Amino acid sequence: MTMQAKAWTGAVAIIEPVGGHGGMNYYDFALCLALKTAGIEPTLYTCDKTALDPGMPFGVARVYRRIFGDDPAWRRGLRFLVGTLHALVGARIAGHRLAHFHVFQVGALELFNVALARLLLMRVVITAHDVEAFRGEWSSIKSWVYGLADGVIAHNLVSQRELVRVLGMCSNKIHVIPHGNYLAHIEPLPATESARDKLNLPRDAQVLLFFGQIKEVKGLDLLLQALSQVKETVPEVVLLMAGKLAGQDFTKYQAQIDSLELSAHCVAHIRYIEDNEVAAYYAAADLVVLPYRRIYQSGVILMAMSYGKPVLASDLDGMKEVVDDEVTGYLFRSEDAGDLAIRIRAVLSDRAGMQRVAAQGLALMQAQYGWEDIGRLTAECYRTAMRTADLARAAS
Repeated sequence: MTMQAKAWTGAVAIIEPVGGHGGMNYYDFALCLALKTAGIEPTLYTCDKTALDPGMPFGVARVYRRIFGDDPAWRRGLRFLVGTLHALVGARIAGHRLAHFHVFQVGALELFNVALARLLLMRVVITAHDVEAFRGEWSSIKSWVYGLADGVIAHNLVSQRELVRVLGMCSNKIHVIPHGNYLAHIEPLPATESARDKLNLPRDAQVLLFFGQIKEVKGLDLLLQALSQVKETVPEVVLLMAGKLAGQDFTKYQAQIDSLELSAHCVAHIRYIEDNEVAAYYAAADLVVLPYRRIYQSGVILMAMSYGKPVLASDLDGMKEVVDDEVTGYLFRSEDAGDLAIRIRAVLSDRAGMQRVAAQGLALMQAQYGWEDIGRLTAECYRTAMRTADLARAAS
């Protein structure tokens, strides 16, 4: 039977190269399991950093090999292209007519992915994780990539509005489907005391956690500025910074720590935090702080709430879709270190309030960010994309 003659049977190729390299394995596995429940047969094409479980009820192919690391960019880029060829050609031979790409930035490699899928007569759905990827202005290449898609998934309304505003996309083409919780894929929290012992933190400290990839846009410098004020009235405060650097080094943050005399109040674990270590960091924390300057959605905030930890975040639109101030979390004025300091002090002084807000944040994750609903909505997105494409082809 030819590739063109095969009807769509509900099988989809999930193309997500980051996987276990950047913590996307939680998301990937949860999505694939949810799609299975919704009647879709997914095959995940990801990187060689992704650990496999023999009991996974869906296919996984680690076709993106050695695309991360210190090798020259051209060599890693070539390996990326080879991985895509293996993924899409293999998927097409297997009869897959739909490819679902997960996009964090848009460039030549992403254009190659989508264009190849279309050349292989596949329909295309794109999840826009970071709408602008925080790298310069929109260019025509972004319009080409999203223009080739039959459907686009945005994780919240602010991302949908940006896609419509910047690309001029038809809103009917965009499906708003939230990023799911982490409840099924996180380890139980150890006792706070044992977690702090493991991480060499004082047991009696008031611990703030800044977790995840460290980028300029995530505002660690603002948090350090706020910490210099907080320590004056909360001398037992400690900021635990955990995550790898992206596009910068730690020198400027260390200089800020030194100039503000914060060394006694800062613990820096500047590296990728392995999956089996994550629970200890959240267990050690009293408050998870996200001082982002710009964000459309955050996996860290959903993970913190899934762990039942209170969060304090910038009052950006993407954050406010998840955080109801003093109900499911706390908000401060974005880019205002003074207001951040005030909110940290107020939150840490109200232990009962923190417990109440943390419990309500966890309840929100359970009620509105469940993967079963996300799988159903994603399956509907696929079916709409396939139906629309088939109708357009029949009309032509």
